[in-house]
Amino acid sequence: MSIFKVDGMMRYLYTFFLYLLTPFILCRLYWKGRRLKAYRHRILERFCLTTMPSSPVDVWLHGVSLGEVVAAQPLIDALLAKNWRVLVTTMTPSGSEQVTRRYGEKVLHRYLPYDLPFAIRRFLKAFTPRLCIIMETELWPNVINQTYRQKIPLLLVNARLSDKSFKQYKAMTWMFKPVLNQFNIILAQSDDDAKRFIAVGASPDIVHMLGNMKFDLQLQMKQQDLAQPLKERWGSARPVVIAASTHDDEEKQWLSHLSQLKAGIPGVILLIAPRHRERFLDVYELSKSMGHKTGLRSQQDTIDEMTEVVILDSLGELLYFYKASDYAFVGGSLVPIGGHNVLEPIAVEVPVFCGPFMNNSKAICHELGAAGAIILLQDVGALINQMASLHQSQEKRELQIEKASQVLAANRGTVARYMEKIEAILV
Repeated sequence: MSIFKVDGMMRYLYTFFLYLLTPFILCRLYWKGRRLKAYRHRILERFCLTTMPSSPVDVWLHGVSLGEVVAAQPLIDALLAKNWRVLVTTMTPSGSEQVTRRYGEKVLHRYLPYDLPFAIRRFLKAFTPRLCIIMETELWPNVINQTYRQKIPLLLVNARLSDKSFKQYKAMTWMFKPVLNQFNIILAQSDDDAKRFIAVGASPDIVHMLGNMKFDLQLQMKQQDLAQPLKERWGSARPVVIAASTHDDEEKQWLSHLSQLKAGIPGVILLIAPRHRERFLDVYELSKSMGHKTGLRSQQDTIDEMTEVVILDSLGELLYFYKASDYAFVGGSLVPIGGHNVLEPIAVEVPVFCGPFMNNSKAICHELGAAGAIILLQDVGALINQMASLHQSQEKRELQIEKASQVLAANRGTVARYMEKIEAILV
């Protein structure tokens, strides 16, 4: 039996079980909606059961959540510069809000329907894209199969496979090989990623290493400094450390070491930006329960010169608070999440610190680490010691910033290479 027949059988079984799981999917949305009401909104859209306008687009780009949308922004900007009509889909409210906030009516935006054939067919009929671009590693079998069957060119861009994903895919090559080979092109972030996609079944003819488009980050910051009013409240001369995109337990680790941070960097104020908005108030309450004088970004009257910790309970403002900081810790790296985007703080010239779990950005961090442009250590205590050491030497601090900026500049140009592949299809 050919692998493609096996693929068909597995896809039918997968679809059958997905239909069976639909009631549980709805329950999960309502459960998540307890803490974030946006999950209870636009539910019919997730099944493509709303009125579907006929809105043909040139490019449909899918990024599952906030991180993928931010990473895709340089490419979306390049697509819009060609006057192409662009549809951006996401799966999460945070991704949806980022698209709306960043682009408004410049792009169309929808939630990607769940991976049910009837919903995907209805979606494709409404938007009839000339090209589909999927960010990083979003392998939905029916989305890919329906797009392939309708002869819509399909690209996997900024593609990567983490250590965990690679092990899982490698164990099920028979399942993923036909899915991967329905892509016209797979554009990998690094040589290691390219080799991994080939190892799990992708044809070498469709895999290309073009680099990571995150290096092409273009900062679209408004003229006003959103952080300045808060800095005036807590004291403009105070050193600022930001712990950004943090996950459960990372905040507790930082808060438990706040006395060490204050001893190493006198007068410091700690900003904490949890990755998920539904955790904002939980982290606020945690900080207060540990005895720290804590303020909320959304309630400026809770912040004054005695404030020790500020919880950034907002979205879309992280770059402004990176820029307002003297040192940045990038979260998801002290717990086995895989880390988040280290290039945003580098782009605003802030020294960057991370924990050991940076598998999602392994190639980037390896290059930055080799250049002495980033500091990666095993625990919060060690990170704070290095921050304090850097704080005592302006020369060392400026050297780390300079080296990081050089790595960023040397790797730019990825989006232009991606656009060459896209234009070869659309023009």
